Amino acid sequence: MTTGRYWLTSDGTRKGQIWSIDMLSGITLMTVLILLFAFEWNTLALRWNESSTYDELLGKALLASDALFTTPGDPPGWEHPGMNLSAAYAIGLADTRDSLDNEKLERLMDMNSSQNYSLVLSKIGLAGCQVYLTISDLYGDPPYYVYGQPSGLNNSAVVERFVLLNGTTVAKATLEVWQ
Repeated sequence: MTTGRYWLTSDGTRKGQIWSIDMLSGITLMTVLILLFAFEWNTLALRWNESSTYDELLGKALLASDALFTTPGDPPGWEHPGMNLSAAYAIGLADTRDSLDNEKLERLMDMNSSQNYSLVLSKIGLAGCQVYLTISDLYGDPPYYVYGQPSGLNNSAVVERFVLLNGTTVAKATLEVWQ
């Protein structure tokens, strides 16, 4: 004879039913909820990580573009042939804010070799990153100046600015940064 969830034995004592349907369905439901929570947590953690990496790259790209396009560098005459680049503290391409100096651009383009590449990156605050810099007309058609190699990746940060060349020509400067 059964009463609720207990069985009565022949001597009148009760024995409990250990694995009832309610308990099995509760354990199954709880396991499914825990797995869904873990999967969702993992997805959010990956998104936060990608977002923070992109934000970090974008911050570095913005600081580097400010240094390149708004300052003459430190010292301001770093582009002169007698000046050793390793003695410079920072590289800047501007005569005045957003007006680029052709001589500085030419010197930077001459340093597009592998041995100077990491030195240039450290001088513009992008050590540990890769960079692709183009200066072209407003439509991006054939670039006037190119430094570095394009990433071809989707996880790079790109900063575009309008600058003056020779004090008269409006150009678009694009800086792409990735790791």
